[in-house]
Amino acid sequence: MKEVIDMKDREPYVKIFLGEEDYMEKMIHIVHPLLEKNRKTDYFTSFDGTRIFYEAYEHPQERAAIVMSHGFCEFTKKFEEVIFYFYQEGYSVYIPDHRGHGYSQRTVQDKSKVYIRSYDEYVLDFHGFVTEIVQKNRRQEKLILYAHSMGGAIAALYLEQYPQVFSCAILSSPMLEIDFGRNPLPLVWLVMLFKRLTRSEEDYVSGHMAFDGIPVFDSSSCLSEVRYNDIFSKRLKDENYHTYGASCAWTFASLRAVSKLRRKERQVKTPVLLFQAGMDTTVRPKGQIRFAKRSKNTRLIAIPESKHEIYNGTSEIRKQYYDEIFSFLDKQLSD
Repeated sequence: MKEVIDMKDREPYVKIFLGEEDYMEKMIHIVHPLLEKNRKTDYFTSFDGTRIFYEAYEHPQERAAIVMSHGFCEFTKKFEEVIFYFYQEGYSVYIPDHRGHGYSQRTVQDKSKVYIRSYDEYVLDFHGFVTEIVQKNRRQEKLILYAHSMGGAIAALYLEQYPQVFSCAILSSPMLEIDFGRNPLPLVWLVMLFKRLTRSEEDYVSGHMAFDGIPVFDSSSCLSEVRYNDIFSKRLKDENYHTYGASCAWTFASLRAVSKLRRKERQVKTPVLLFQAGMDTTVRPKGQIRFAKRSKNTRLIAIPESKHEIYNGTSEIRKQYYDEIFSFLDKQLSD
């Protein structure tokens, strides 16, 4: 069922809310000190020997544990505000850098380039993280999955393959169908297949390139300029956050992953809260609508005024976003 949200101004659900004018002040004086005090960082070795970096925020009065799956070219530090909101509501939070991102191990030397052969690698990494790290450290029984964009595709595949692990899931602008603009999908498939057959799949996809240090807020997936600038400054300061463009291998793997999850959507029975951004130019809504119809227990909320990164939207958008999330979680924990 698709619900279109009427963005009415009201008090935020969360206790301490970061607006636009006070964002940096609260990040510096409230968010960063709390996160630094409770942050644990480490690596774990995945199924094929790849070293995966992660952060853990274990709440002493844990209500449940939330495991996060970030999107394409993202990294743990991009989600500090989201982690803060979860933590102050009593949730422990665990978040890895997906392979080829952030501080996790890469296959290619170019730190700007995202390369992977198959999304099976992402899913197996994530399962190893959940079983080896999260489940061994959590205090409560229930696990919650939060995922954005590419991380949403990984999450959907995970829910199909491991239906008993998570009590519920939040998918924020999940990549269930990719937007290739004016390029016909069959043509994209053919080009990516040609790249694989000619062993040139490490090449950047047309239009993608290495990180150049030039901000592009107006064409970004973010509506909050102060948040965009804060995240971009992190990229400038740390070369591990320079992930910026897709390889042909990643694109081909993404096409195959979306095709695979489409065939098994009916297997997803986990309660899912799915957010759809009305101004999204990265993923197409058709895949999200199809997933909501085919899966057994998904509630789809459309936010017409939002770009792809709903968590980096206007104050009005974010108030409603977190209100819906925490209301959903309260209901799931009480059942």
